[in-house]
Amino acid sequence: MVFIGILLATVCNFTIGFLGYTIAINSVFLVNTFQLVGSEITRTEYIYSFFLKFLVILVLTWILNKVMPLLDKPRKRILFIYLIGTIFAIYNQIDVFWSSLDVTWSLMLIGAESLNWLATGIVLSMFIKPKHLGAL
Repeated sequence: MVFIGILLATVCNFTIGFLGYTIAINSVFLVNTFQLVGSEITRTEYIYSFFLKFLVILVLTWILNKVMPLLDKPRKRILFIYLIGTIFAIYNQIDVFWSSLDVTWSLMLIGAESLNWLATGIVLSMFIKPKHLGAL
């Protein structure tokens, strides 16, 4: 059951990320405003990206299990995944200060990734539940 939750959370995270990428590349406003350059993504890159997301969610699930007594309610588990995911998103965009990327674009990416991790946390919290008495 846990493996199914991890797999569904990965599919959710990957699908939302792919949807955001597709919207960004196909949006004339975003492409012109932030000078986005479209690039073709190969099938190997899709599989590699899915595998990396699966690996990150697997590690998050392991961490979640280690701190499970503190996360007895679904709201706490969702918040935990959301906060860790937001930290990942900020870390991913940390080079904004010395790169040619626009700060607004980086903030938009951080916001989008945070929402993606919120959805991932919701899916994952449905499958990863504590086993101690009184937990939901």
